[in-house]
Amino acid sequence: MNVGIIGLGRMGAGIAQRWLEAGYTVIGFDVDAVHAKSAQEMGVTTVRSVAEVAHDARIIWLMVPAGPIVDEVLKELMPRLQSDDIVIDGGNSKFTDSIRRAQTLAAKNVFFLDCGTSGGLYGREHGYSLMVGGDQNAYDTVYPLLAAIAAPKGLGRVGSSGAGHYVKMVHNGIEYGMLQAYAEGFQILKEGSFKGQNLDLHAISGIWLHGAVIRSWLLELAHDVFARDQQFKNISGEIQESGTGRWTVEEAQAHHIPTPVIKESLQMREWSRKTGGNYATKLIALLRNAFGGHAVKKVQ
Repeated sequence: MNVGIIGLGRMGAGIAQRWLEAGYTVIGFDVDAVHAKSAQEMGVTTVRSVAEVAHDARIIWLMVPAGPIVDEVLKELMPRLQSDDIVIDGGNSKFTDSIRRAQTLAAKNVFFLDCGTSGGLYGREHGYSLMVGGDQNAYDTVYPLLAAIAAPKGLGRVGSSGAGHYVKMVHNGIEYGMLQAYAEGFQILKEGSFKGQNLDLHAISGIWLHGAVIRSWLLELAHDVFARDQQFKNISGEIQESGTGRWTVEEAQAHHIPTPVIKESLQMREWSRKTGGNYATKLIALLRNAFGGHAVKKVQ
């Protein structure tokens, strides 16, 4: 079976590799020649345009930046899509855009599934967490394909069109708050009353990983970060954002749901970009790099 994928960066390449390992023929395209060449060496059949992907595959996964680029790719795909084709957006698109896109493609008898995808760099090896929105029959059709890239028990249809990206939006909002809480706690340990004793954050995080109620994968990543460095002297505390955290806060406000933790974590990211941040935001930047490969700015 052929499956197409548009976007062969970190996440796209990981997904393509898992499909190849599962025995699928993967037809791929990326505007970046380096990404395309790397995917080709891995076993992906690369083509020269978005349209060519639709020529060779009836199920197409999009892993491109959210926003206008998704619409541009869909516009290029449309003339080549056939009735009952299935397009899956695996990026971090806004859920309202996904609802609109599903309606537009449905008018052409094409199914559109929105798939919130979590797992970052580790998804390639361990599988991804997939939150899918859209038509039930289309989901059933692509289920084996999704199961091949998902972590065990990490796959489900969560609702109608838009629901997949809605759930992923809330997931990312929670992520913002969790990262902020861990980072603030470790900054207190680093700079609070026991500052003079230079508490070993690697050792402390290691203790917490065994039996503590706050143990988690993010704490495991923090433990790994502290094994390499606990001073962060050459790391900028500027934290970027994808927009999903802000969408979460906007959705909460629209429904009069208080989200002070997520809102404050978003404001801290804004503050970090204005000021260069502090120890806590440096740790968040390093954790984002660890799980998602997001760039960390260095300082002299």
